[in-house]
Amino acid sequence: MRPSRVFRQLFRIFIFLLTISVTLVSILGGLSAVLILSNPNNVGIDGESVDINLDYNYITREIENVNFSFPFNFTNAGYFDLENFELKIQIGMNYSHVNWTAPGVNGTRFIRIFEDSKDFEDIPKGKTGYFNFTGDYAHFSLPNMTDIDWFWGPPTLIFYANFTVSLDYSIRMHHVSITLTDLWVGDFII
Repeated sequence: MRPSRVFRQLFRIFIFLLTISVTLVSILGGLSAVLILSNPNNVGIDGESVDINLDYNYITREIENVNFSFPFNFTNAGYFDLENFELKIQIGMNYSHVNWTAPGVNGTRFIRIFEDSKDFEDIPKGKTGYFNFTGDYAHFSLPNMTDIDWFWGPPTLIFYANFTVSLDYSIRMHHVSITLTDLWVGDFII
């Protein structure tokens, strides 16, 4: 048998084995996603443990401090480790804007007041990761409080959030990103 023919046969066997292994990993990755997402207890958010603090000074009409703590857990019920686990949170505020330079030109505004992402450790297969996402006053970008119509409403301020979870899976062959948008997270009434 000529060397070129032997090389072609070896190359075909190599490509066949590579195709089988990638296909098998992809099938197990898809089956893992079904296993993880089919059980609602695999993603745990305890609403009782979420802590949101908003310190408002009623005399100066200023927000003096705002922070939150968002504990959650994630169970990896699949066949591979979850790697590069990241959570991104964006919080927006809806309020009635007072235009002091042109009276009568008031309107409702929606602005993003918080955006941050945190990388968490990898979650080995069969394990549960317990995490806490926190946001402090330094990461908030609040509007000028004199531009808010504090007599509008109730509620005066309405808060919405976007949550994005991203991770690598199946020996980093798959990157998954899931986003939940415009979820109501609270309001503020004077």
